[in-house]
Amino acid sequence: MALNVGPDFKQRWLEAPEAVRQTFMDDLNHICDLLQPETQTQLWLAADQKAQQQAQQTVEQAYADLKARLIEEARVRRQLALELSLANKRAATEQYAQQLFADEQRQYAEQTHTLDNLRQHIEQETLRYTERYHVNDSHQNLNFAPGMVHVSDQHIMSELETVRLRLELEAEAHIEQAVSKFRNKLRTAAQEEIEYILHNSNFSDVKPTV
Repeated sequence: MALNVGPDFKQRWLEAPEAVRQTFMDDLNHICDLLQPETQTQLWLAADQKAQQQAQQTVEQAYADLKARLIEEARVRRQLALELSLANKRAATEQYAQQLFADEQRQYAEQTHTLDNLRQHIEQETLRYTERYHVNDSHQNLNFAPGMVHVSDQHIMSELETVRLRLELEAEAHIEQAVSKFRNKLRTAAQEEIEYILHNSNFSDVKPTV
C-alpha cells in the first residue's frame, strides 16, 4: 500500500526548512511508538497533544525564519544591484567629466593658440605702422597738402595697444565662459547622481523611532 504524500513530495521535502523536516520525523517516530504493544494509549494521547502544540510552534517559527531569511537575501541582492548600478553610473559620469575636461583643454589650447597668433599679428602690424609713419625731420618743410597729414607714433601705438587689450579681454571672456560651462556640467552630473541615489535607496522609507 503506497502512502499518498501529495504531488512533488521530494521537491517540497527538500525545500522545507530543516526544523520542519525534523518535526515531521519526530512526529512519525511518535506515531510508531503507538504501534508498540507496551505503549499506554492514554499516556500516548496526552504526550501527543503536547507534541502537536510544540510541533505547530516549531513549524510556524521555522517558516517565519525562512521568510525573514528570504526577505534579507532579496534586500542584499537589491542593495548589491543598486551599488553596481551606482558604480556604473559613477564610472560613466567620471568618464563624461574627463571627456568634458579634455574638450575644455583642447578648446583652451586652441583659443590660446589663436590669441598668440593675434598677438604676433598685432606686433607685426605695430612694426609695420611704426616704419611707415616715422617722425618727420625737424629741418624738413611742413607739407599740409591733403593726404600728407602726419600721425604721431605715440598715437598709433596707443590705438594698437587699445585694440590688443580689447582682443585679449574678449579672448579671456571666451575662456571664462568655457570654464563656467564646464563647471555647470560637472555640477549637473553630481546633482543627477545624488538624485539617483536618493531615488533608488530606501533612506526615505526609514521612519524615525520614538
